[in-house]
Amino acid sequence: MKRKEFIQKSLRLGVLTGLVGGSVFLIKRNNIDFTCSVDGVCKSCSVYSGCDLDKAKESRKDER
Repeated sequence: MKRKEFIQKSLRLGVLTGLVGGSVFLIKRNNIDFTCSVDGVCKSCSVYSGCDLDKAKESRKDER
């Protein structure tokens, strides 16, 4: 294998790895279950800042 081929294959593999890794990150990031599992206590919930439930939205408005 010549140096030029090695560099080309390395760059292609790096780009492919970045695309796959980025895709997995984006898919996992948006995989949030929007059911309340903390018995309605929004402020102690781990997904409170990104929660789309109406009760959490109202709670965030009350803080302002």
